[in-house]
Parts: sequence; structure tokens; C-alpha cells
Amino acid sequence: METENTGASPLGLDGLKMLFFHPRRFYRDGFAIEDPRYFVFVTWALGISSALNEVDEQLMRAELGSPRPGWESLRPLLTESWLGFWGYALMVGAVSGGLYWLIGGWWYRKRLTFSGVSDPDPRLARLLYVYASFVYAGPIIALTAWATVSYPNYLAAYQAEDVIWLAVLIFPFWSIRTSYTGIRARFEVVRSKALVWFVVLPTLVYLLAYGVLATLYAVLAPVS
Repeated sequence: METENTGASPLGLDGLKMLFFHPRRFYRDGFAIEDPRYFVFVTWALGISSALNEVDEQLMRAELGSPRPGWESLRPLLTESWLGFWGYALMVGAVSGGLYWLIGGWWYRKRLTFSGVSDPDPRLARLLYVYASFVYAGPIIALTAWATVSYPNYLAAYQAEDVIWLAVLIFPFWSIRTSYTGIRARFEVVRSKALVWFVVLPTLVYLLAYGVLATLYAVLAPVS
């Protein structure tokens, strides 16, 4: 399904409001999602959020006594200096974003095929993928930016266990809803198949990941 591109910014206030709260209108009302200024930015944001999650994972692995090789030499740069932390996130995010666009976008297109779409447009599939992913990547980056002005370094923010970080847990599921609405707005899918590939299976993956994190947190929690 093609729509006329009106050139409206998908990252302006109206665009973000539509993306988060009215995704069908976002994908159908002609926002300039194909403009490289915007889709490159959201793809980069997706890579940055992945880099931020990687730092958390390494900190947790270190607490469990199984850090990856080289982590101890890298840790001071990432956890004791916001400059080093954000430099790492921006550089690694650029590489990760490219991989998400290529590999993640390819898998997204395959899921569209499994959902009954015959030869889905690969570029459009990637665009829907990265914009839907921005629904969780954007808030992660925003909260980390808030932590940057609230704590002396990332390690202090990580150890503070501020309850506001729990807010990010809802956004992956919000992203699933955005993704499913987007594919139904732009592709002719078989609804039952699309529900499996774009709602049920992604939800199970996130629930499993949260279960693992909850188990690790219980292991790491100090005994009173």
C-alpha cells in the first residue's frame, strides 16, 4: 500500500505523538518516513539503545563473577566517565544500527512473508521495523540522558536502582503494538499469522528475557 509523502517530519511533536499513540495514522498519513534524515537517525538510535543495554549486561555479568574478556580494562572508561560512556554508545551504536537495518530488517521482511505477504517491499519493511523499534529505543536513550544530568557517572546511575528505570519495561510491548498496527496499515497480511509472528512470539521473547533478568536480580540481591 503506498501513501503520498507530505514531507511532515516523523520526529516532530505531531509525528512522535502519532507514532506512539496513533501508529496507524502515523504510517498512513504521509509522514516522511523515507527521508534519510529521519530513518538514519532512528536506526542509529536503535543501535545506541543496544549499546546501552550491552553496558548493563556487562555490569551484571561482572557482578555474577563472569565478566567478558577485556571488560575490566574497558569498565572505567564506560562507567566512570559520561564522555567515555556516550562516545562508546554513539560509535558502537552506529555499527549496531547498520546491522539492525540489514539483518533485523531482513528478518522483519521474512516475518511479513510468513504472515501472508507476497514479496513485501524490503525497504518499506525495514522502515516499519526501525520506526516501531524507536518506540522502545527512544525512551531508553531519553532516560539515560536524564541520568547523565542526575548522576556523576553511569555506575552511580546503575547502582542507584531508581524506580524510574522500571518505566522502560513497558516500551518493548508498546513497540510490539506499534509494529503490528504498522504492518496492518501498510501490508495485506493474514491476520492470524501476523498475530503469531508480530505479537505472540515477540511477547514471549520479551517475557522470557524479563524472567531471566528477574532471576539474575534475585541472585544478585543482597541477603538481609
